[in-house]
Amino acid sequence: MELQAVVFDFDGVLADTALDIAASVRATQRQYGVPEMTTPEIMSFVGWGAKHLVEHTVPVEEDKKAEVLAWYKNYYAAHPCDETVLYPGILETLKGFQARGVKMSVVSNKPEPLTRMIVEKLQIGRFFTRVIGPESVTRMKPDPEGLLLCAKAMEAEPAGCMMVGDSYTDIEAGKAAGFGRTCAVFYGYGDKQKLEGMHADFSVHHGREIGGQT
Repeated sequence: MELQAVVFDFDGVLADTALDIAASVRATQRQYGVPEMTTPEIMSFVGWGAKHLVEHTVPVEEDKKAEVLAWYKNYYAAHPCDETVLYPGILETLKGFQARGVKMSVVSNKPEPLTRMIVEKLQIGRFFTRVIGPESVTRMKPDPEGLLLCAKAMEAEPAGCMMVGDSYTDIEAGKAAGFGRTCAVFYGYGDKQKLEGMHADFSVHHGREIGGQT
């Protein structure tokens, strides 16, 4: 089926958010007296939502976990785009899909308000029909719920959609949603071995290559 719509993951796919995520985690670690971690160490926990990230990087007693998560989110919301940029070739890819009439949306396990904020600061909100985070679904990726919500909003058949992500959870979600195409991004943050093991339909190593996967 002809490509009708594309659903993107966000972190590690559209935007390089690593420095701001890591800075926010380290600020939280300092606030709560936890040893600071390196950026690669922190980013190894990205992809399963803020709760997972904070619990694995700022270990505290059970009764303080909610407080720590809120502190992290508030700090990150105050510093969402200090260093964050679009990956090379992404703007051209988004413009290319738009010119072809291919609709686009974002499904991220990142908190939705933060994702929306960064999307607007990067001035790419005009490209997307929906921007979905954990707050809009009952089950996060790899569950296909968010992808199917986007497909419906974009009035696209799942078989005419492509899921683009840098994590095995993205590709797993795309297959579970019945999407006709999955595209593995190897320039992002996800575990490359697990990503390769998902056998996506396409693999890319640069943002500009995504637009060629039809």
